[in-house]
Amino acid sequence: MHVGHLVTMRGRRALAAALSALGLAAALKGAAAPGDAPAPAPDGAASCAALSPAALRGRRIFHHGALASGEPVEGRLGASGAALQGKAAACAGCHGRSGDGTSEGGVAAPPLTPERLFAADRAGGPYTAEALAAAVRDGRTPASRELNLVMPRYRLDRAHIDDLVAYLRCVGRDADPGVSPEALRLGAALPLTGRFAAAGAAARDVLAAAFAEVNAQGGVFRRRLELVVADSGDALDGAAATARLLDQRVFALVGSVWGGDAGAMARLSADEVPLVGPLGSGLPASDPGDGVVFHLRPGLDTLARVAVAHLAGAPAPPGAEALLVVHPADPRGDAFLRGARAEAQARGLPAPASLSFEPGRFDAAAAADAAARLRPRAVLLAGEGDELSRWLDAARPSSGPSPALYAPASLLPRDPASLRRAAAARLLLLHPGPLDDAERLGLRALSAFLERSRVPPRHTAFQASAYAAARVLVEALKRAGAHVTRPALIAALEELRDFDPGPGPAITFGRNRRVGAYGASLAAVDPASRDVAPVSAWVEVVP
Repeated sequence: MHVGHLVTMRGRRALAAALSALGLAAALKGAAAPGDAPAPAPDGAASCAALSPAALRGRRIFHHGALASGEPVEGRLGASGAALQGKAAACAGCHGRSGDGTSEGGVAAPPLTPERLFAADRAGGPYTAEALAAAVRDGRTPASRELNLVMPRYRLDRAHIDDLVAYLRCVGRDADPGVSPEALRLGAALPLTGRFAAAGAAARDVLAAAFAEVNAQGGVFRRRLELVVADSGDALDGAAATARLLDQRVFALVGSVWGGDAGAMARLSADEVPLVGPLGSGLPASDPGDGVVFHLRPGLDTLARVAVAHLAGAPAPPGAEALLVVHPADPRGDAFLRGARAEAQARGLPAPASLSFEPGRFDAAAAADAAARLRPRAVLLAGEGDELSRWLDAARPSSGPSPALYAPASLLPRDPASLRRAAAARLLLLHPGPLDDAERLGLRALSAFLERSRVPPRHTAFQASAYAAARVLVEALKRAGAHVTRPALIAALEELRDFDPGPGPAITFGRNRRVGAYGASLAAVDPASRDVAPVSAWVEVVP
């Protein structure tokens, strides 16, 4: 079968198994080359508790197909065959994250454990760095027999080979930062001082109580969960607090405030530290793909798409076809516009018009005048502060039907005056979670948890988000297995499908999906009661 057909039919994971298993299996049968000193056997698990710098570099090659520089590992099928790189070239994709070997698509990938490679009593003697270099880099056994075509010839220099060998001496025995036989250290960056201290303390108490409940039941694989909290103060991006937590060697982050700071993201990615369920302003501008931050709720682009999907199901008033997106000129606002335009195109609607403003400098009167001239069918408004309140104050009645107004539910103040204006403005609130019986059951479960944990209910949005984040993380830790590593936790998160976290939407992640839910619910303010009530079931959109 042609290699290109193999790629199409089996996908990346099956290809990775086929690529490595046959060739390296043959290489492992070879004897050590004469005069080639055997790589030292490991002394045991204790010697691998803290990996050397070389082994850490080799770990990136093994698990992610990446060099320490960040460049992907590259290889070819045979001397001039198809190229592969990065994750598709990672050893763990075929041989397992603990090096125990796998079997996929009828192809068995042999174990690469230290016992298999470096044991003194191994048939043919302990494997050597030179023999591994010949197999991995040149596609040849120690006896100079050419390996199968499906064994990639990797572009790794001797230093990279030495790094990989250093890690193979410990694969399956290494412990990530924050992991011990007795405990897992988990971190959260939360505001414990400043304007948001009460909300941060509410989230901290929920995380601590959730882990205490797990610990009372025996922990996860007999490890207790320890929570380390760093105060983010008024800095809701959490960058400095996140750095302090990594300096304290936490295993993973959960329920942290997060703003997507580039430096913090680079460090999380370099250290492969998962962040589960960021709080506050951490909603993604768009799905980050295969990163280490796992968002439980949809981003602004998804909320905009839901607004357009809802609008598409209603008849357009005569002479009012256009949509107007009013948004801050920043990455999140730009994503809001992209989402609206993508959904409009998918549904055959006219492309929405755009009116952007400098963040923090929203001229509501000018925006309302522009909308009055355009006479749009609907206005989609995004922001980070009081933009919605100012729009409601500035909007002028029109001679014809007033346009529908869509905005994220988080922008609506709940004071009586704002609720009254919202009802009069035909405001539709985009809520990034369900508003149905299942959600009510989830909220009751949260209330019961708070009661038995003796945590007072306050700042319920933060508490609900922290509770959901803790539940998702604990479930993934259970699925990751007793030999838990950060890559294993990431893989377990990627396998979650329709997991119910309690309050909030069901969560589904994937290898290239880091947002747990693609959809939203719509709500409106009842003109008579001034209560916020749902006006739609959960509206799901295609990622």
